[in-house]
Amino acid sequence: MLSLVLTLSGGAVMEKTLDNGLKIIAVQKDKLPVFQFSLHIYAGSINDPEGKDGLASFVGNLIDEGTRHYSKLDITNRFDELGTRFGISVSKVGTELNLKALTPNADASLEILADIVKNPAFPEEEFQKMQKRLISNILSDKGDPNYVSGILASRLFYGDHPLAHPVEGDEKTIASITLDDIRAFYEKYYVPGNAFVVVVSSLEPEKAIALVEKHLSDWKKKEVPRQTFPHVKYPDRRKAYVYHMPGLNQAFVFLLGKGIARNNPDYNRARVANYILGGSGFSSRILQTIRVKHGYAYWAYSYFNGGYRLPDHPEPGAFMAGFASKTESSNHALQLLMEEIEKARREGFTEEELEDAKSYYEGSIARKGQSYAQLAGFYTTAEVWGLPYDFWRKDIEDIKKLSLKDVNEAARKYFPENYIVLVLTDTSRFKLEVEGFDEVEYRDYK
Repeated sequence: MLSLVLTLSGGAVMEKTLDNGLKIIAVQKDKLPVFQFSLHIYAGSINDPEGKDGLASFVGNLIDEGTRHYSKLDITNRFDELGTRFGISVSKVGTELNLKALTPNADASLEILADIVKNPAFPEEEFQKMQKRLISNILSDKGDPNYVSGILASRLFYGDHPLAHPVEGDEKTIASITLDDIRAFYEKYYVPGNAFVVVVSSLEPEKAIALVEKHLSDWKKKEVPRQTFPHVKYPDRRKAYVYHMPGLNQAFVFLLGKGIARNNPDYNRARVANYILGGSGFSSRILQTIRVKHGYAYWAYSYFNGGYRLPDHPEPGAFMAGFASKTESSNHALQLLMEEIEKARREGFTEEELEDAKSYYEGSIARKGQSYAQLAGFYTTAEVWGLPYDFWRKDIEDIKKLSLKDVNEAARKYFPENYIVLVLTDTSRFKLEVEGFDEVEYRDYK
């Protein structure tokens, strides 16, 4: 049954859940003849079995490499003929298949996408090629300190929780994955009741939903996987980990503490506070201090990652701050970073800083909803987090009403007092000399 959820300027928003459990959300945006389609499946790296890190990503990479009806080349050529853009992305908590077509070509484009979703062949030859390619990419990436520090930071912060799994896996886990693993993961998680569709198009919502229903209503209904996850154990003290990576003449420094989930009522207060602290580029306190005043780094920042919506509960995720500097200046730069966070927690901000942040968000949030893909992203976020479909409009109004007291209270509450710090550098040239840590541990990256 079709349900009218919301009427916005430019068109309506409607939704329908098919008999197989697939929910469809259709939004009309009638400026251009564009059909933007996103299929979100709750299957990410948190679902990777033990010792099979990277499996969800492997499935996402392989699923469009051939179906029962189309070869890999057929799929590529057909999308090219239609002028359709198709892509797949895998995150810690989900997989998305995205398609952008001209509205007259939406029917033919969806026919191909539906075959990819419902009838992947997972050819042995393509599996072997993909496995070698993924391993080669990982080994190449391990020479990049930005990549290495990202993997280490996630591992240290989330510990033994599944959120620590690297989305792409590592060379050993990818090598251990079999074609049976690929097929079993697909059969378990690529289930219509474990997914939803967002369409933003020039079509009336009823017509967009009918088009999706035409191609995905026969996606076989299966039992939806039920999983429970432990809660993350966030830092309860300050600990530093210094990793040795030979040959580096810089130190890559990351500070991670407990964050705030996207559906937290205080989210707008916290992100405005962070904009002032480290999210506003050259006007942020962190960059002004570390780069402009002292010249220690080209970039320095902080942000809340918005958390993760796990199947059984939300996780607040991380507050993260960091920079890269020459090894000899990294100790002082880290001290300055910690001092700026503590100063924000203790003293808060000024009215002028708050007004600048309000002006930024009033314009930036509205601009982020202008394209078809951006709008589809908003509706995907709303569905995942259980937010109102027009949450970003409400965000603008909410931010306009914030007082300095609101933002300063959020800084005290959500900027972490306890955290971990990761330093990746050549330890033959570096020793951590910053005070305030309960424990410091030196490790070899290899």
